[in-house]
Amino acid sequence: MTTPTPPPKKIWYEANCHCGAVRYKVLAPRLEEFPFKGCNCSICTKNGYINVYPKRDEVVFHQGFDVLKEYRFGSKTKTHKFCPECGSSILIDFNGTLNGEFEDAMAVNVRMFRDIDMRELKVEHFDGKNLWKPEYEI
Repeated sequence: MTTPTPPPKKIWYEANCHCGAVRYKVLAPRLEEFPFKGCNCSICTKNGYINVYPKRDEVVFHQGFDVLKEYRFGSKTKTHKFCPECGSSILIDFNGTLNGEFEDAMAVNVRMFRDIDMRELKVEHFDGKNLWKPEYEI
């Protein structure tokens, strides 16, 4: 009989945009121990997203949520939020478009987390370029 793997322990990460206008915290697995997603879709590639997928209530804004700008493309169902001052890409709100365990999740950009060393983190590849439709066009 196989013993199920327990879920990874989660900790709070403080995060902010480059200029500091947007400040928040995210409850996520220990990044050094848990692989997170690197997607090759058009917007993740252009904005440098490296994401974790916390549930909506695991992202708590201290300031700046009300000033975030939004961008939608393709199917226009997912909201990309960024700082209007410095342009930092903060998160992607799936707005309930995903099923299963990700139904209430958001993609939060790990690059905004404080005091992490990106070189020590494990990244799993996600082929969003070929999976997300419609395809990116200018």
